[in-house]
Amino acid sequence: MRRCDGKRFSYWGKGLFLLLIVIWTGILLGGLYRQYNLLGKLEQKFSSKIAQIGFSDITLLQNAGCDMVNPWCERTALLQYLMRQDTGKDGTSVELLDQNTGDQLLQGLEIVDNPSEEIEDIAVFNNGSFDITENNSSLKEYVQTASTPAPTENKAVQTQKTSGNQSGASATVSASLKKNISILDTLKKKKDRSYLLKNFYIVDSSTSIDPKIFQVSKLLNKDVSLKQKKTPQILIYHTHGASEAFADSKAGKKEESIIGVGGELARLLTENYGYHVIHDETEYDRIGGNIDRNKAYNQSYAGVSKTLQKYPDIQVLIDLHRDGVGNKVHRLTTIDGKKTAQVMFFNGLSRNRKGDIAYLHNDNLQANLAFSLQMKMACMENYPDFAKPIYLKSYRYNLQLRERSLLIELGNENNTLQEAKNAMEPLAKMLHQVLSKS
Repeated sequence: MRRCDGKRFSYWGKGLFLLLIVIWTGILLGGLYRQYNLLGKLEQKFSSKIAQIGFSDITLLQNAGCDMVNPWCERTALLQYLMRQDTGKDGTSVELLDQNTGDQLLQGLEIVDNPSEEIEDIAVFNNGSFDITENNSSLKEYVQTASTPAPTENKAVQTQKTSGNQSGASATVSASLKKNISILDTLKKKKDRSYLLKNFYIVDSSTSIDPKIFQVSKLLNKDVSLKQKKTPQILIYHTHGASEAFADSKAGKKEESIIGVGGELARLLTENYGYHVIHDETEYDRIGGNIDRNKAYNQSYAGVSKTLQKYPDIQVLIDLHRDGVGNKVHRLTTIDGKKTAQVMFFNGLSRNRKGDIAYLHNDNLQANLAFSLQMKMACMENYPDFAKPIYLKSYRYNLQLRERSLLIELGNENNTLQEAKNAMEPLAKMLHQVLSKS
């Protein structure tokens, strides 16, 4: 009898164990299926929002280099575009997602895509919205306001377009400048790294932040001023000179490409402020008669290095680009009554998501960051929305060649040549202000 009971108990135990495995497997699969569906709903919500400012999903995928069957890449692309705070169809600036919130959402999506990496306090999806940890209150605030219309940043432009009331536009510009000055004062007072990153940068998902590099006091106090000499001190060049032009540029005309705009910047710096400037018109992305952007930075490194050997007093390098977004977004503001393309300062951190890239070491990294930050701050206190947040990415982009190296993205392919040239006057003025400490 005992043997029979023992056998019977053994059968029951095995059966119960198998039943538990089946139940737990079902729960796990059900949870994964539910999470996937919720992520799909999130994607639809973002797609709907993005359509309001002129984007198309296919364009987003193509711009991000996404495979059509890779949903994680698509969602990351959507978030990245939401964070860019570009100008919409009607010419007004749109800010669908603040930078800090967007960074956390991107981080959460990257964890789903790379579950082997351990990062705390990520967003989890629950009931079609975000269920978040206590440290991610900004995400909760975003969920609560997700259905409200996107606020406009460039209210001065909107006022001028809708009413033509110049005094109203001036008042709005003054309010925007007041807000910018408040942000700058807070940064100078608190010297808080989190505040700096939230209000002044967009961090690409390919890179990560090294706290040692972003020491606010060092970035603010770095002396980037320049005593003028009679020898060349500023070099303007174009790594992508052959492939970057504007909406109304005539094909093959160098003077109507980004190179022509660089010539305008060189002229203003020379005639208005007395600098000795060299403008390198080499099309570094034209190799063997064909466009090759992959090798362009190697080409510009060699060319710029030769120029630096010939003119050792050059201390300021400006690699002037025209950004490409592949959509209808028009990066535009109004300065002194002129339609003006916006600028975006760009820094490579020589760092991927896992840490520093050893073969791309840059001794001038912190000085590069100080220069671009001080340029961004000068723009903020003079022109409310002339400069977009500084974009941080993983590589080096030849910025290691000098402490005062700038990579500037000017407007995009939807701006006209005149809008791009109009941007050179405020840019030259801000360069002089930072370099002269005036």
